[in-house]
Amino acid sequence: MEPLRSTDPARIAGYRVLGRLGAGGMGVVLLGRSPGGSLVAIKLIRAEYADDTGFRARFRREVAIARQVRNRWAVPVVDADTEAPAPWLATEFVPGPALSEAVGGGGPLPERGVRALGSMLAEALEAVHAAGLVHRDVKPGNVLLGLDGPRLIDFGIARALDDTVLTATDVIVGSPGFLSPEQAQGRRIGPASDVFSLGCVLVYAATGGRPFGTGPVEAMLFRTVHDTADLSALPPGLLPVVEACLAKEPEDRPTAADIRQAFAEDLSGGSWLPGPVTHLIAERSARMLALPDIDATSLDARADGGPDTGTGTGGGGRDTTAVPAVPGRRRFLAYVTGAASLAAAGSTTAWLVSSGDDKDPGGGEKDGKAARPELHIGLQADLSGPSAALGKGQDRAARLAVAEHNARGDAPFTLRLTTVDDGGEEERAKAAVRRFAEDPLLVAALGATGTDAAREALVAYDEAALPLLSVVDGDIRHLNRIFLCARPRNDMQMLPVAQFLGAYEIDKVALVDDGTEYGRQTTRFLDTGLRGNGRTVLAETVREGTRDLDAEAERIAAKQPGAVVYGGGWRDAGRFAKSLTRAGFLGPKIGTQAVHDPRFLAEAGEDAAGWLVVSTAADPASVPSVHPFAAAYRRRFDHAPPLFAAEAYDAVGLIAACAEGLDRETVTRQDLLPALRTTSYKGVSKSYAFESANGMYTGTGVFIYRVERGRFRYIGMDGREV
Repeated sequence: MEPLRSTDPARIAGYRVLGRLGAGGMGVVLLGRSPGGSLVAIKLIRAEYADDTGFRARFRREVAIARQVRNRWAVPVVDADTEAPAPWLATEFVPGPALSEAVGGGGPLPERGVRALGSMLAEALEAVHAAGLVHRDVKPGNVLLGLDGPRLIDFGIARALDDTVLTATDVIVGSPGFLSPEQAQGRRIGPASDVFSLGCVLVYAATGGRPFGTGPVEAMLFRTVHDTADLSALPPGLLPVVEACLAKEPEDRPTAADIRQAFAEDLSGGSWLPGPVTHLIAERSARMLALPDIDATSLDARADGGPDTGTGTGGGGRDTTAVPAVPGRRRFLAYVTGAASLAAAGSTTAWLVSSGDDKDPGGGEKDGKAARPELHIGLQADLSGPSAALGKGQDRAARLAVAEHNARGDAPFTLRLTTVDDGGEEERAKAAVRRFAEDPLLVAALGATGTDAAREALVAYDEAALPLLSVVDGDIRHLNRIFLCARPRNDMQMLPVAQFLGAYEIDKVALVDDGTEYGRQTTRFLDTGLRGNGRTVLAETVREGTRDLDAEAERIAAKQPGAVVYGGGWRDAGRFAKSLTRAGFLGPKIGTQAVHDPRFLAEAGEDAAGWLVVSTAADPASVPSVHPFAAAYRRRFDHAPPLFAAEAYDAVGLIAACAEGLDRETVTRQDLLPALRTTSYKGVSKSYAFESANGMYTGTGVFIYRVERGRFRYIGMDGREV
């Protein structure tokens, strides 16, 4: 990283700029830190390109599409402003070196590492192609290396942003030596072009050379189109797949899925990288810990440090609640979570009354008083699909919150709730947004119940400039100008896990990733942080749907880990719990958010006993602060509230509190969004606060449960036991 120059900004939106990562013809790449402590790479476009209406339109479109690329090996876009005078976008920062640096400085990778590289990069390209994109510039400089795998960068926006080498006619976008024949000839390109480039990258990784040599650009382009690739130094085991990738005609090449399957390899036996590269990554990760801390925040201390067990009343005041500093290993934990603090601020809780009705008390005069103005809130929920139980609970909780608000005599406006059932389906999710957008009084929406539905509808919410709060989805890739993630990120769940492992001095940890994007998010930072802290990590991949879990459990147990952390879903976790018992493993077993599901208890049976589960959901039956809400819910609906119902109730209260705080007769969507991102709110489940720049959650709210007698028993919050 280079020091900042006098022409570089000190801040971009809410990000503090720490240094330069690089520069190109179209702009500069800066290292930034969010208010919550997360590191991002910010690409800032030069003003002269921003003035080009064609460029800005393409940049806007491609950023919107790139946000939909979801894969563990593709670096996500986490924030952007396509309308700024100097447009920019921020991606997740990866501290590892580029493949070009690792091979150029340390030599080729071993064959096993190249096979792993090929499989993982092919998986990333599958996601890019599934989103309707062509990368256009797959090259060693666009592949960053991490301990758990590579990261493909600049997907979907390479044409607009990357400082590439162009021909004299400016029709070829790409890097000579790694582009396809159709790119070299300026022809129309598709996914097969990326496959050819991947083949070139694999040759470079395995041999340190380019398959079509070096020299003048024109010579390399000619050889790419007309000559056979030089694969003489390629290990024989790689030759069939790479040779197929480098076929001159696009239709003769394998697909990305074919390559992933051909190179699929079990990496549980050790690191996929040679020792020198592993050490380089560790050094750079440690260097990130030495960067300046985020600005300090002054907080008032609260005595008990746990969730508020009282119901509170609405009064418009704003209390401030502090999270006690994590004892010991502060720098390590800050790195693991990507944040230097978990400061939480709160305002009043939502109103709890014993009875109420969500019918409109306005619409005319009541008790001699003029009717109150209306505000509408949308709820996009799965009421008939795979997540119907959660969706119905959110709908009922939101209606309860609306009724209680409307029953207040001092409420300055009446709330109306519009619920649309998306069934967890993509098209119905988009239709829900269109319906919300047509209502001029609808100022914010909650949703969606399912992660996929939320992702598909996000662009539509953005186009409608309609604020969207999600209390279920913690995927950081969804962040944009209208999205607020009203729960801790998936990777932030691991803070209590890190504290637990540190408190009990557990050195050897089996970290089990199920091969999904969720599994990556819940294990990646913990993996890197544990290694950086000198602990032994057994990085295990037990892919979702694996049939023979007994064999996997026996293999892991044979390595004698001190604890097993499982980063996958409830179904496989239940089966895995049984297999660990049969394998004789008696140490601590820890599950993440997805394991906090009654179906895990049913699947695992008695083998679930003793499991620790970290979750962002406040269990209404277990967390004391939620009990009054649960009682009101039962009285109204004659049913116990499910998980995330209390959070939906809080979300309505948050929106209402923000609207009231504006103190205006008319509240618009444009008014409400900045208010939501700058208001601190204390709900019945947790405290809510957001980063103003990107809507990332910064409040408290990671709950710890232990499975006892077939149920989840609440034992603490944010690493503190009750």
